[in-house]
Amino acid sequence: MIEIYLLEQLEAFARHGTLLRAAEELHITQPALSKSMKKLEEQLGVQIFDRQNSKISLNETGMLAASLARSQVEQNKEMVSRIIAFDRSLHSICVGSCSPMGITQLMPILQDHFGDMTISSELVYGKPLLSGLENGIYQLCIFNAPSDDPDIFCQRYISEQLYISVPKTHRLAEKKSVRFSDFNGEKFLLFQHIGFWKEICEKCMPNTSFIIQPDRDSFFELVENTDYPAFSSDAVLIAENPPKGRMYIPIDEEKAKYTYYVACLNKNKHQYSAFFSAIRSAVIK
Repeated sequence: MIEIYLLEQLEAFARHGTLLRAAEELHITQPALSKSMKKLEEQLGVQIFDRQNSKISLNETGMLAASLARSQVEQNKEMVSRIIAFDRSLHSICVGSCSPMGITQLMPILQDHFGDMTISSELVYGKPLLSGLENGIYQLCIFNAPSDDPDIFCQRYISEQLYISVPKTHRLAEKKSVRFSDFNGEKFLLFQHIGFWKEICEKCMPNTSFIIQPDRDSFFELVENTDYPAFSSDAVLIAENPPKGRMYIPIDEEKAKYTYYVACLNKNKHQYSAFFSAIRSAVIK
């Protein structure tokens, strides 16, 4: 049985092409790596390197060995990741959410049903959110559209509509509704951690100069003390005390309103049956 560290070292050498660079990545000395490669040849019982003077390179057998080593290393990493994710699922619930409001609204229900477990959440969207659910990184996910994957169960939850916040002196302050194009080209305040909404705003307002704020308190301070337009939503206006002295206008476009869906893997659906029942009850209310 070949030890995994030897395969990891061979894979590193194959990528870098020299003992020195591979050793630097692996945080070991070059002589130690050279010794490991000799040990690997002994265990395989074949020569995988061509040696000329002080240099070594992979021969054809070595190239095959390196390719197979890469596959074994990746499988080993996946195995470790899945074991850790499974163990974590026994003691904790990790929720991936495409928006901050989705997880904020869901947290009370999570605490009611999993109060004896550690509950954590991450703001992520797109392919990483889906792959996180499939690979066990997240036990539950909040999507902004239902999944058509037969291995994923989705439960409709709440909706959120994007609003624009402007000072009362703004040219559009008296409007009952607005469109993204009404503000395209203006300077705009934007909170960085709003999940998929950030991408929506940037795509729908390509000529806008966004003043992005990573800190929530700094963002609200600028909203209160400047005349720049900013984004909000109906859910935020209900859940929080919005800055005063501003008008909050809904964006009347399809891309400004999404319904959230709470999801889990179909095979785990029975574990969360009571939880999903609570979500359905919340939707009905």
